[in-house]
Amino acid sequence: MDLRQLEMFIAVADNVSFTGAGRQLHVAQSAISRKIGLLEDELGERLFKRVKKRIFITPAGETFLRYARRIFQDLRNATLEISKFRQLEWGYLRIGAGMMACIYILPPVLEKFKALHPRIELEIATGATDALLSKLRDNSLDIGVLTLPIRESDLQVIPLCTEEMVVVVSRKHPTLSKRRWIQAKEIPEHPLIIFSKETHTRGVLEKFFREAGIEPRILMETENVATIKPLIKIDLGISIIPLRAVAEELKRKELHCLRIRGHRVTRDVGLVFLKSNDTPKVLSELIRLFKDVQAN
Repeated sequence: MDLRQLEMFIAVADNVSFTGAGRQLHVAQSAISRKIGLLEDELGERLFKRVKKRIFITPAGETFLRYARRIFQDLRNATLEISKFRQLEWGYLRIGAGMMACIYILPPVLEKFKALHPRIELEIATGATDALLSKLRDNSLDIGVLTLPIRESDLQVIPLCTEEMVVVVSRKHPTLSKRRWIQAKEIPEHPLIIFSKETHTRGVLEKFFREAGIEPRILMETENVATIKPLIKIDLGISIIPLRAVAEELKRKELHCLRIRGHRVTRDVGLVFLKSNDTPKVLSELIRLFKDVQAN
């Protein structure tokens, strides 16, 4: 059974004639008769009753006609919906990001995207990098905003920005709050509130610790920067986090930051999605807006 057979069947039913159906579809009557015969054999029921030179649709044919019309209507609807996807008038986009990206990178991009394409639904998922990569691979997400490096043969990576990481302390800290620089060897002297091992940002910090030859005194691990900042404010410990993540607190003089002398600690953030020969237009549009916002 194929769509051409269904089209011939509908034409015969509408014209109540094999000849009329042939004229409508510009197909020989014999070809239509043969196709309808094959369809009836496949279904195991007669769709038309032949009486002399006239034909009548059978009860089974009436039922089949109802479903055949529905199939073609669904195809027309699907074509219309696909055209809306192509024109960015309709659709959805599933984005995965870590907590910091959700707070500091996504909002300006998504604000522009929604203003340009209000009918496209956005779905946001947060989590550690490895969990989000799994969701990308099982097609639960379309794109991730993740800490790099990510080197996987099945994934496309577009670098987005480089974020400087700084030591952040309480304004109440008796010594560090009065300084602009800290030596790497001083970091183990203070309890450290740090990102959990499941995050790629932790990997960036572990690399720095190895290069600096230090072993930090870890007080607490968490994947959420929103958990870290209030604990620093009350001087429970210090942390090393992206400067962007504490920019507002620094302006309000709620926290204090120091750079690490002799080291420039950074983390790279990029867009990650499955490799494909054809990137959906909606995804290409989001990538364009990410680049525009970062450039400005």
